[in-house]
Amino acid sequence: MATVEKIKNEELSTFADKATADAMVAKAIELRPLFAAEAADGEKQRSPTKTVEDALFENNLLYALLPKRLGGVGLSLTDFCRMQIEIAKGDPAVSWVVQIINGTSWVTSMAPDSVQDVVFADGPTTVCGAYNPPGKARKVDGGWIINGAWPYTSGSRQSKWAQQGVVLEDYEGPVVPGISMCYIPFSDLTIKDTWFVSGMQGTGSDTSVATDVFIPEGQMVLMDERAGQIDRTKRHFGAPTDVLPVVPVVRTTGIAQLIGTVEAMLEIVRAESEFKPVLTTIIGPRKNSGAYMRDLGEAAAMLDTAKLILFSLVGELDQVALTDGELSVEDKARHRAQGAQMIELVHRTSESLMFQAGSSAFSLDKPINRYWRDVSMALRHIQNIPTIGYEIYGRNIAGGDMISPPGAY
Repeated sequence: MATVEKIKNEELSTFADKATADAMVAKAIELRPLFAAEAADGEKQRSPTKTVEDALFENNLLYALLPKRLGGVGLSLTDFCRMQIEIAKGDPAVSWVVQIINGTSWVTSMAPDSVQDVVFADGPTTVCGAYNPPGKARKVDGGWIINGAWPYTSGSRQSKWAQQGVVLEDYEGPVVPGISMCYIPFSDLTIKDTWFVSGMQGTGSDTSVATDVFIPEGQMVLMDERAGQIDRTKRHFGAPTDVLPVVPVVRTTGIAQLIGTVEAMLEIVRAESEFKPVLTTIIGPRKNSGAYMRDLGEAAAMLDTAKLILFSLVGELDQVALTDGELSVEDKARHRAQGAQMIELVHRTSESLMFQAGSSAFSLDKPINRYWRDVSMALRHIQNIPTIGYEIYGRNIAGGDMISPPGAY
């Protein structure tokens, strides 16, 4: 019996094996046509369709990053990124929902035992949420009264729990590091229909509202014991990802879907080069144009470079997880800057491909237009702004005053 228990514990303390990981990537590839076929309807209703939602749950795509100890698939970050690249090729909005729910559910797996006991009481579940602008929490006997409205709650229709940022009612100060996290069932929240945007419309990123919602003491994580804090004394501990820093993981894996989105754009432009003419010239199909082929090659090379950086960074994080290591502050600053490099490469590639595709690519019925609008919006997420990433790295290597707490990058 002791040997069986030891084998079970060792199994739970590792990433998913290669066969499982490859199967998840293969499933993402298999589902790409379905995601693509449903994308227009998802964009119209501004959240994933029921058909897509069912596919996500039935194939464990929303539990991919959740540790095996909680009933999740337990993918490594490398394998999660491989999967996300393929999902994004079908529909970037779906991959965004997969990213947000996986990332937030994983962060919850690092919360104090009291949170994990409640949220994962019935096995793997889905968590999403937002932290800024924060709500308000008022202390009462046995718990807290929560009030707030959190925009940009991506994946709100597919989540059972919300992880929401709050400040205490008497708190006055900067948002960082003043945010605590509370965990609220979506059944206690109201979703306000506010997500009217030009890109990533299919993500259901509406506003979640709490009005005098009571939560027990154990569903609050105060800022001095933040969700995502590495605590080896917890009962719920032992998966490789339990020792990883939250922000570098969430930021870096989130770039995978942007790369996949632009790879889909590249596929469209490459295919069209076989027959689309270079207008106003006698060149014929674009594949006969040295200028077009030069630009196509540069676009492909930029994506290749972005993927090299991505898999180098997540490989480094996977190694930290498997060796119970730690990223230094210097490493985190470097990761932030290399993330900025990926963002610039993805942005340059997407814009180049739209020039190559021509003005017809701006027709709303063209798939490349949706990919471009989605990636254009996602690139502007606060964690992706290149100038901030470069400044953090520059200040770090020069020994200057930092503009952000280390835990925020």
